[in-house]
Amino acid sequence: MVVVAACTPLDMADYTGKARFADYPESLIGALEAACARPAQTFSRPERNTVECREYLPPEATAAIILTYDGTPEDLPQLVIRFETRADTPGYLVENEVFLRVPQKHGATLKVAQTDAGLNRMLAALYTRAGGVPE
Repeated sequence: MVVVAACTPLDMADYTGKARFADYPESLIGALEAACARPAQTFSRPERNTVECREYLPPEATAAIILTYDGTPEDLPQLVIRFETRADTPGYLVENEVFLRVPQKHGATLKVAQTDAGLNRMLAALYTRAGGVPE
């Protein structure tokens, strides 16, 4: 689904894609599940209003991420695209975040924000096709 263009740590508030929907965005969730179906990808819905697509990256990118962020080869990093939905007047607001999940040799898993103009355009188009209005 996604190729990592850069691995730069950012404040998570720097990039959050948003869209408004008149009704609960089931069509968006269905589209996300269909788009997250390649062998290295896993779709999950950890909560009713949260969905994720997690993807293992190619070997070269994985090695670079492990070395850059002191990760571990026993638990490989993944690119995560997370969507959270909440009721908001009027309708519903969907927000997404894109980050690398990098398990560490020692300590808590690192969350590294990712930004990519091409991915942002793709997500805005997905929101629109599913009936949302990107903000």
